Amino acid sequence: MSRRLLVIANDIPWPANSGGRVDVWRRLNALHNQGIEVSLLCWYDVGRNLACHDEAHRQLAATCKQLRVIPIRRTFGEILARLVRIFRLPSHAASRWVTTPAAEILAWAADIAPTAVLLDGLYGAEVAKLIAKTLDVPLLYRSHNVEHAYMRAQFDRATTLAKRLGLLANLVGLKRYERSLLLECKRIFDISVDDLRYWKASGIENMDWLPPLVDDEFCERMRTPVEGKSIDLLYFGNLHTPNNVNSVKWLIEKVLPRINQRTIKMVIAGSNPCSEVIAAIKADRRIHLVANPSDMTRLISAATVIVNPMLAGSGVNLKSVEMLFSNASLVSTSVGVSGLPPDVKACFQVSDDPVGFAENIMRCLTAPAHDNAKRVAARRYFSPEVVTNKISICLGELLDPKDATITHRGLK
Repeated sequence: MSRRLLVIANDIPWPANSGGRVDVWRRLNALHNQGIEVSLLCWYDVGRNLACHDEAHRQLAATCKQLRVIPIRRTFGEILARLVRIFRLPSHAASRWVTTPAAEILAWAADIAPTAVLLDGLYGAEVAKLIAKTLDVPLLYRSHNVEHAYMRAQFDRATTLAKRLGLLANLVGLKRYERSLLLECKRIFDISVDDLRYWKASGIENMDWLPPLVDDEFCERMRTPVEGKSIDLLYFGNLHTPNNVNSVKWLIEKVLPRINQRTIKMVIAGSNPCSEVIAAIKADRRIHLVANPSDMTRLISAATVIVNPMLAGSGVNLKSVEMLFSNASLVSTSVGVSGLPPDVKACFQVSDDPVGFAENIMRCLTAPAHDNAKRVAARRYFSPEVVTNKISICLGELLDPKDATITHRGLK
């Protein structure tokens, strides 16, 4: 029997230039490669000049059998409609609900006749629930974070009034909304072993761990030789969200002054650096900014030490997973490796205070790491086959429970 999956994602996943987009994009391709017929409904933000151009459609259509991309224009009417719903829907969920032509999308989804609806991220939930209920198919959910905790951390670290107000509008009722959704889902795939334990302790069942995957293309690029280690210290990630901005500033202002080597070369690389990050980088001549790099893997391969100074968040930090596929020494805070199994965390030098973090960096610069069996074994969690098999098995159970080869057991 054909396996057809309708994926509903918060955001257009191509170009895959952020952790959230990369996670969705890699999973879509891996499911497609496994023979699952994947269709995609997603949104893109016109108001923030995130253009949905022809190349994006071409890339997505090559993987997705059917594709609908809905614009969020932030018109006065849209914003008013979101505000009217503020006590029922978090702002980010409302923005997707009020822009979706419900009758048209229901007809489109009915033509797909999906085996199941996979909600990939929280904020398309109203549309996903409507489709699943109308078509009488199971609703699956891929959780990226304990979203209310993640958004609270973003709010606490936001520095502008506009950003704080926007985040506050999304926080109204978010915890209640998130829990209510989990109770409605047939199966939940959580990105984080820590978040999974949190939800199960609160009475949410029918959950499984589904780590982010690292695709063969990324691994192949990582294996491409580079001439020497031209970067002593590397941080990579987006350079504009409050969590990342605070982490980069902590690294520059609290950690780097404790590293006395004047000749080290540090690179901070990532998308759309904000003014705070640019100003902080200018304070230390050892730091080189690489904005919007075309190929991050070249920088990762050239680094002796890679750091993840994350201070707050939930879910899994994708940069830590990708760091694991390098042959550099790895230094992180405990937040940077949260959500990962213990044997993966063991591949990192972990400290949460500036002194310990700096000492770990110095130690790794003096005695660079080598690829070893422990790291190779840890990488297996994130292979496309391991990750997509969990979804494939779930679809098999939904199609014919008697023929399912593996029953759902949750977190082992």
